[in-house]
Amino acid sequence: MVAIQQFLADRLPVLALAAHQFVADHVPDLDLAKTDMSSVSWGDDFSTWIAEHWKEFLEWASQPYILAIVMAWIITFWVVVLIFLGLGFGPIGIVAGSFAAAFQSYMYGGFTPAGGIFATLTSMAMLGALVPAVLVGAATLSTLVAVIVWLIGVGQ
Repeated sequence: MVAIQQFLADRLPVLALAAHQFVADHVPDLDLAKTDMSSVSWGDDFSTWIAEHWKEFLEWASQPYILAIVMAWIITFWVVVLIFLGLGFGPIGIVAGSFAAAFQSYMYGGFTPAGGIFATLTSMAMLGALVPAVLVGAATLSTLVAVIVWLIGVGQ
């Protein structure tokens, strides 16, 4: 634990200065030139804050209803990801022997219509856009499920 705190304490000032400079360079509406980040004491303050609040965080996260919400999110996320990415749409086309290959063979035979959902998913996978779309969709659905679990009060 101490090694992690020291690692973060050593690198946080550098990251903060880099982020400050990046924002100052790329966001012209903000006047960050007047902000002096060199006087901020990140190491000791951050390490102390983490040490003080870590036990409180673990106690909060160990409550049954928090565990239920987190587990609902994790399970939903991975089920959605595994289902969508396991269908058989790959970076070089349809994966042989997959569900997508069987569906294409059964439904379309030798002719897959352009612009359809199957062609769109194939194109997205080959362009590398399917994985980010699946991750965003899975995170969104998982969050919805976690909110529902929270609202119905599972674990309370």
